[in-house]
Amino acid sequence: MLVSVVPALHAYRPSLPQRRHARPTAVATEPAAAAAATTEEGLAVTRIRAYFEAWNRRDMATACEQFDDECVYDDTQYAGAFSGKEALEAHLYRVADALPPTFQFCIDEVADGGSSVGVQWHVENNGQPLPFTRGCSLYKASPETGKLVYGFDVPEPAPIKPGSASLLLLGVASKLIAEPVRAVPLAAWVAYVSIVFFSNGILPGPDATQLDGATWEEVLGLSLNFWLIAPALNLPFAPALHPGLEGIFNLLLAWAAAFAGFLSDGRPGRPSGSMAPVAAGMQLLTNAFLLPYLVVRAPEPADAPPVAYEDLEPTEAMVSESRALPVVLAAVGTAAVAWGCAARPEFGDLPTRLASLGALLADDRLGSSFVVDLVLFGLFQGWLVDDDLRRRGVQPADAGALGAVAKFVPFYGLCAYLLLRPALPRRAEMEGRGK
Repeated sequence: MLVSVVPALHAYRPSLPQRRHARPTAVATEPAAAAAATTEEGLAVTRIRAYFEAWNRRDMATACEQFDDECVYDDTQYAGAFSGKEALEAHLYRVADALPPTFQFCIDEVADGGSSVGVQWHVENNGQPLPFTRGCSLYKASPETGKLVYGFDVPEPAPIKPGSASLLLLGVASKLIAEPVRAVPLAAWVAYVSIVFFSNGILPGPDATQLDGATWEEVLGLSLNFWLIAPALNLPFAPALHPGLEGIFNLLLAWAAAFAGFLSDGRPGRPSGSMAPVAAGMQLLTNAFLLPYLVVRAPEPADAPPVAYEDLEPTEAMVSESRALPVVLAAVGTAAVAWGCAARPEFGDLPTRLASLGALLADDRLGSSFVVDLVLFGLFQGWLVDDDLRRRGVQPADAGALGAVAKFVPFYGLCAYLLLRPALPRRAEMEGRGK
């Protein structure tokens, strides 16, 4: 397993300013000798050591301070270089989120050429060297400022350029090690994709590679009846589908949209990136987007200060923090249930339409997959609640009934939570408290 994971480390090294523990020939072990060695080294070496040291502490601000604003960092495991301090910093944060805190980049040798410096290094985990993780790097510094303007990494060869794919894989592995519970949504996602899209015989109907024309017509009809607007207005293009199927579909869409209330989980600067594409994708493929996000997302530190409203992207803040969002979605979900129970009188009374809906679902791949989605939403709707509370300055243990309702009452509990949770504090309010 290690051999398959370690090549991913190569992708990190370029932007991983990690402090390597030098061999005796490179770094003295006694404090006095170390101080003497530092005075003999050039400014570029000092910058490099500070870069590695800061990265090993996961202090990315200090690490990036060693680089010029217009720096270029070229890691041969990636197809292209990282140009500019901003791009480098973003990559550093992604890498820090992917690598366990026990991983350290250790300097073995330094060749000080003034403004050009060569470094030989290796990677350790809990003080133990990892196999196949050696490499060499070349750095160039500005003669005027001493800041690093160029970096070039050559790790031990990998058969392919793993780049961001390997970073993702190692990130998943490290998160599973740190939080084994993440294996639950991962296993659920694997089972979901396998069963819903590619199995034959578990769910009714053909798999996604063999869908027939009738299924695509059903997809089109449900899409045209989105949020039941077209059939409620009796628009001429609205197809007449089973009201129970329409109700399930629109309840599912409303439930998926409720996860937009957690967009602060992907605010700018977060290693896992924006959650907006996930929320949008859930309107099309529901749990195919939600479950992997629960695996790879960055956790909120337990001791982190509250997040300010202004830290969010403005449009995302307006949507996710809106008190109207859960009210509208709860209304849509309720309308969907009512529609399934009473709309289109030609489908008979409630027992009759329930019987016909059951017969439809027993033979319909699309409809049965909606039921699977609803079950999974019920199981996982509370997974983002604890971190959302922490962002608002509330410890999950102190949330009381609201936290329990958000986690264990399907759909309506989530809507109630989004309506009643504490608002994100404004920055001016936070600064006022700090005075």
